[in-house]
Amino acid sequence: MSDRDRINRRDFIVTTAGVAGTAGAFAEATLTAAQAQAPASPPPGFVDQEPFAKYWGKQLREVVDVDLVAAAPELANDAVKERHQIYCHLLMKLMVRFWNGNKRGPLGSYPRRVKQMEAVQPLQPTQRYRGDMIADPDRLRVNWDRYVGHNIACVAVDGNGEIIDFDFNHNDFFRSSAEHAESRMVRRLFSLTDIFDSWKTGDRIGDKSRAFSLQNVTLYTSLESCAQCSGVMSLGGVKQVVYLQNDFTAYMIGNIMFNLANPVSGLPGAPIPIPASVVGIQQFKALNDANLAFVKDIQDAKNRNDATRAFFVSPDKTFVDYDSAITSFLCIDAARDIFEEGGKQLDSMTLKFPTAKHPNERDVLSNQECLEEARSFFKYADLEGYRGSPHKL
Repeated sequence: MSDRDRINRRDFIVTTAGVAGTAGAFAEATLTAAQAQAPASPPPGFVDQEPFAKYWGKQLREVVDVDLVAAAPELANDAVKERHQIYCHLLMKLMVRFWNGNKRGPLGSYPRRVKQMEAVQPLQPTQRYRGDMIADPDRLRVNWDRYVGHNIACVAVDGNGEIIDFDFNHNDFFRSSAEHAESRMVRRLFSLTDIFDSWKTGDRIGDKSRAFSLQNVTLYTSLESCAQCSGVMSLGGVKQVVYLQNDFTAYMIGNIMFNLANPVSGLPGAPIPIPASVVGIQQFKALNDANLAFVKDIQDAKNRNDATRAFFVSPDKTFVDYDSAITSFLCIDAARDIFEEGGKQLDSMTLKFPTAKHPNERDVLSNQECLEEARSFFKYADLEGYRGSPHKL
């Protein structure tokens, strides 16, 4: 601390000493002054933006609250919920198929990944863990245990119920923090509109081409979208996003964007954010609960210096990782087990509304056809797909 810091601190204490409640009064006065300086209405230009002006004086809890009854009234229809469940279970099955928990490499010790160890261990002083490895490889298929990105993925479905493609987070492969699954998927969708002239992503908007907006596309993502992905989906006009788990560090930014930037100048705005619990996916709560338990337990392990509960221990024992990030949670057995449970339901689903079609769309597949589409797509992805683009689609 510099001499100036000492003098200022001393003078402040001397000045305020003996005045009961001065600190509280000072804070209250500062808050009152700040509130007085805040304009009662949005600044010029912003005041003309109706959604922004509507929420200007609201509490944060109101800004993040999305009224799904108004935004997506079709969710009251159990047949529509069943339709969403099909794609959620497909996404979970794809997650497990391409699972790679080797965030710190395939060698070392991951105390929370016991089930992901190689069945046959090579002669070495440490364990080896499985990455993205197909069960029955052939000589034309390369097996990867290299960690190329986080276990975060999404599936894109068009208005008819037909699956367009899937993608994974690819941050590590590109050494970038921006290669998130949803952003990659939106870029891929627009590249597909360049290839297929008749690609239908929604109704024509004014004099724009059909490929201008993804207004009939739904993205199913394994993790609540961050600010980047929410922004990209908003610019792309994605209709809605259904997510399997909260990202507590994303601060419900998708909800905020939907309320504040939807719609803009008559164009599609931010996608409707739909937690998978709303459509009846039990794994939503299970994933959130397991994530919170993981964070609490690994922080306790760090405080106790208990390497047996760490996320990772290097082969030479010199590095112990107590990382509690969501990307670490999405490597461990507890997370994989939940996704595996949900993925298995794709194969065992018995539909209650097999002949139902989406009430808001035209020429759509029935729920039974959607289920057959999802199962067929998984078979394609299992044989021909890779953890990241490009796929053969």
